[in-house]
Order: sequence, then C-alpha cells, then structure tokens
Amino acid sequence: MAMTESRFGDNDRHRSLVVMAGLALVVAHFVFLMCFFAPAISTPDANSYFGQAKLIATTGRTCVEPESPLQYVGVHWNHVGGNRYYCTHAPGLSLLMAPVYKILGPGPTVAMNPIFASLSLLGLFLLCRMWVGQWWALLAVALMAVNPFANEHAHFGDAHSAVCFFLVWGLFLTAKWVQQRSVWQAFAAGAFFGIISTIRYADVFYLPAAAVFVLLHMRRDRKSWTGLLAGVTGLAIPLGWLCIRSQLAFGAFWRTGYSQALGAGRIFAFGYFLEYALPHLKMLLSDGCGVVLALGVVGISTLCGRKETWKRGAFLALLVVPVLVVYMSYFWGPDRQSMRYLLPTFYVYTIAAVWLLRELSRVHRASALAGSLVILAITIFWGLPPSVMSIAHLRQLNGALSKVTSVVQKSIEPGSILVANEGLNQHLDFVGRWRLVDAGMLRFFGPERGKPRNLDTPEPGRGALDERRARIGLVRGPKNIKAAERYGPLRQEELFGAFSRDIWDWAGSARKVYLLAKEQQIREFQRELPLGDELVRLERIELGGEHRREAAKPGRSRPGPPMPDEMGEPASPFGPLRILDFTVDGRPLFVVEWKRAGQ
Repeated sequence: MAMTESRFGDNDRHRSLVVMAGLALVVAHFVFLMCFFAPAISTPDANSYFGQAKLIATTGRTCVEPESPLQYVGVHWNHVGGNRYYCTHAPGLSLLMAPVYKILGPGPTVAMNPIFASLSLLGLFLLCRMWVGQWWALLAVALMAVNPFANEHAHFGDAHSAVCFFLVWGLFLTAKWVQQRSVWQAFAAGAFFGIISTIRYADVFYLPAAAVFVLLHMRRDRKSWTGLLAGVTGLAIPLGWLCIRSQLAFGAFWRTGYSQALGAGRIFAFGYFLEYALPHLKMLLSDGCGVVLALGVVGISTLCGRKETWKRGAFLALLVVPVLVVYMSYFWGPDRQSMRYLLPTFYVYTIAAVWLLRELSRVHRASALAGSLVILAITIFWGLPPSVMSIAHLRQLNGALSKVTSVVQKSIEPGSILVANEGLNQHLDFVGRWRLVDAGMLRFFGPERGKPRNLDTPEPGRGALDERRARIGLVRGPKNIKAAERYGPLRQEELFGAFSRDIWDWAGSARKVYLLAKEQQIREFQRELPLGDELVRLERIELGGEHRREAAKPGRSRPGPPMPDEMGEPASPFGPLRILDFTVDGRPLFVVEWKRAGQ
C-alpha cells in the first residue's frame, strides 16, 4: 500500500483542527527555545559562523586581515598566505545571517538558529501530512520537538540547525514537485539542497539521494524535463558560488577550509570507520534518536521491501546511510557532541517511524495507537529533561557573556583596544565594536615555554585521537602567525616590553586600551607594567555563583575543571565549552583602563 493519506482523522472536519494543532506545536517549541535564549555565542564553532556573518555584513569579505600581531584571530581561522585568514567552516550560513546582522545587529542574528529549529518542525509537519497523514504528522512533530540534540544545537551557535531546516524543506519541495510538477518547486528544491553544501561541506552527501529520487519519478513529458532543468539551475547557483569562493580563498574550487586547517592530514579514512562505527551506532540509539531510531530503521527497510513504496524507501535510505558512513569515517571520532553531525537524519528516521506506526494501525488500530502514545511518552521522558539541562547551561554561559557585553558597551568606546581571555574574545569579536587582544598570548612565548604549537606537529604524549583533533586547530597558542614571528625570537624579559609598545602603536593617539580580567589577572598584569603606567578600575561585573553549582551537574556540554587564576591561561581545547571556565568560580570580572605615564 502506497504512502498516501490515512483515513484516520483525515477528513474535512478535522483538517483545520490538525493544521492549527501543528502550528501550535511549532510555536510552542519556539517559545520553549526562546525561554532559554541569551543574545551571545559561547562556543568556538559559533565564532566561526557568526564571525563570518559579521565580516560579510561589515566588510563584504569572508577573510580576516589582522591590523596588528596582537589582534585576536579565532581558533577556527587559518592562515592562507599574506595577511589573510579564512575560516575552516563553509560560509553559506554566514552569508544568510549577514543581512540580519547588518539590519538588526548581533542579538537578533543569534536568534536565527532557534528560528531554523522550529521552522524545521513546520517543514516536517507539512511533509508528513502529505506522505503519512495529518494526525501522524502531529506525532512526528512531537517526537522531534523533544529531541535533546536538536534543542541543544538550536542554541549552540553552529550550523546543524540550519542544515536541518534546508534538508527538511528541500525534502518537502522535492515531494511537492513529484506531486504537482511545478517549475518553481523544482527550482526551490534544487536551491535548498545546494545551500546545504554551502553551510557544511560534507553534507553534500544528501544531494545524491534527492537526485536519485527525482530521476526515479521522471516522466516523458515536457513538464518533467523543464522541472529537472529548473532544479539543476537552482542547485547550480549556491554550488557555483561556493566553488568560486573556494577558488578565490584556497586556490582551487574543490578545496575547503578543512583541507587548509589539516594540511596533509586525512579528514576521512576507512581506518577511522573501523574504529568509530560501533560507538557511533550506540550513541545514535542512546543519545541521538532513542526509540525512534529502531522504528525508523524498520520503517525504511519495510518501505524498501514493498513494490509500491520502494522509491520512497530508497530515498530515505540514501539520505541516512551515506551520511552515517561518512561521519563514522571522520577523523574527529565519537565524543559527547558527535551526534550533531547526524542531526538532520533524525528527521528522516522520524518520518519512517510514524509511517510504520500508521501501517501498524491498519492491522490493529487500537494497539498501534496505544503503542504510539507509549512511544511518545518514552521519548518525552528520554528527551525533555536533557533538553532543559543542556540549554539551561547554555543560557547561563550566554547570559554571562551578554551581561559582560552590556557593561563593556557602556564603559568602552568603539574602536578601543580590549585585552581579554579567549572565551570572552570569541563573543566580543562577533559583536564587532572593539579591537581585541588575547590576554594569554604571551604565555606561548619565551625560552622556558618552548616554541608555539605547530598544527603539523601535535603535542607529544597525546593519544592518537587527541593528536588528530589537535590538527584541526583547537590547540593552545595564537592563530595570528605574526605574533610568533614578532615574539618568538625574544627573550623572556623582553616580551612584555614589546607587547606594551605594540599595543600602544596599534592604539595610536586616537584609541584607549582596556583590560577585561579577574583580580589575579589584573595583579599579574600590574607587575609587568612599564614604570609610570597604571591600571584604573572602571566597572565590576558580577558573574554569580550559579555557574559553579551548574558545572557539577551531569550534562551533554558540562565544562571541565575551573580555569587557573593565572593571567590569560587558556582552557583545555578538548571540550567546546571549557573555554568559558572563567564563569565557573563565580568571581567578578573588572573593566580596567590601562593609562600610560603622563597620559
């Protein structure tokens, strides 16, 4: 039996009610997410995507060109020659966010990911309503609305929520084209699938599934061929733009920011697949989809095995299997956040799961409906508490950064030099009002500290997995290579003098210099100041003790041990939120002006 509208509840009397219920679920989900919203970014990946958005909005470029060896360059930005630094991640999401940044500013730009997450549920509802049935579409939305990874990454500041949005709506538009043969639907479907690859390079593997599905539904008529041409045109626009940008940035249209970051390192390999396949499958069941995964796999298999539904079954299988294999073969390996790479496939498993339940209801309606309610209850119990825990923690981190930003905006003039820890800089860089310096820069130079870390020679003594991760750029040390050229040859006693001269040369006569630091950091900085210089405290920022209490709770993104009190000491790179450990001890930050002698 084909995947057509079920008779269960699908009559004119209920259609408006179901549509209103679906919209209500989507709105409720968005309200739920926004209850935990704070207008800040707190992860290194977020600095990558949102920092690019700021650059595009303010300069029209996707590269950073530092004005000084001291200028902060984010952890995901890589030197490509000359004075240019390009980001590891693809620029498509940043291009979409740039107009929002330009018109509305940083805060509303951060809200785009929650919008993408909730609109993905709307696309899921429309697609399941067309393929499975109206009441079953409500079940699909409810199952995905409590998924902990989907909810967490609505606030994580990365690109996965955007990929989910474009994939789900691309599926819906493709299905509509197969049904109605509209040229504009074909064009939009092609554009949506093309945009996915401009957001995350590796997610190009969703494209073959759509291509095969379209070709399987081609007819020998003019509408089909016109639609195919329109779809290819829509696809070519974003992909063509990405290829041109790669040519300009990296010297070849097929190169990506990952190849630039890793150099000769292997990003994907069969050996990684053998090592990581089983852990990924376990995590996909326990942390990714829960019980929906098992139902989805059975649903896809059943669809593939039926003569009347095998095309849709093949479509869904091609959406999940290649991407699963690709990320099982990814050098990074399984960790607490690995399921984010597979997040778009969760929607596919959900579609197949509710279809399977719909089919079972035709065999034994009461049992299937009761089972559906049990599955929904289990999924809510499994997914909602972790959702609240993870996004509540993100709200605390982002809220602290938002509070810091508000005070800094009132205290420090735009364009001034601001010395701060990296966890602060990666957000303040996105805000884009100040010239930023990494407070921990000088810790990486001097004879007793050894040479700055080289991405091609990771630290000895690490395990193989940590070495591979180090190669992606999440290592201690400044990314601005001019810093190594400037301070690397200097003796220890010469470092701060050169740092002081450079910072005031950069400031010139028109700018002031400020620090954003804790008590111990300020004391250490004061000891190094040239004779006659002084630090004047302007503002005290209370971070509160709730961060210490929250840090002890189990969660998907909990921070590690507190950061030492030494000036600018960076946190461990192997945990996306450990860079913000300055919030854990609850001690206040101070806004301090650095005044020169005679100033």
